[in-house]
Amino acid sequence: MASSGVGNLDFIDGTMNKYVYLDILKRNLKQSASNLGISRHFKLYQDNDPKHTANICKLRVLYDCPGVIKTPAQSPDFNPIEHAWDYLQKKINEHNISNKQGVKKTSDRRVGQTQRIICAKLIKSMSNRLREVIKCKGGQTTY
Repeated sequence: MASSGVGNLDFIDGTMNKYVYLDILKRNLKQSASNLGISRHFKLYQDNDPKHTANICKLRVLYDCPGVIKTPAQSPDFNPIEHAWDYLQKKINEHNISNKQGVKKTSDRRVGQTQRIICAKLIKSMSNRLREVIKCKGGQTTY
């Protein structure tokens, strides 16, 4: 996710584990950064989920990313992508979608101006999010 939109959505079958995540990184990370126009200047933010911190995934990220944002072990979740997922979930609910094919069609139609406006707003809010986390001393925030 960048202020210019979101990267490639990847639909998986089964349970996400470090190998599935590694495959997604291999297929989509560089391509998404390129499509978003941020190839040389992006930093990857991910939480401390075990699949993100698995050694094989960390090595892949080091290989593909110009920078990685380090997060503390017990960091509050102020990642703006969560709000982008909420937006997609609302659209799914509005259209009574109940299967993966319907989600794919809905997410494809939502790509465009609205998505870019939402992403830009979420990214722009990061400095306020960080101030709020500091003010709340790492506790619950309004985000």
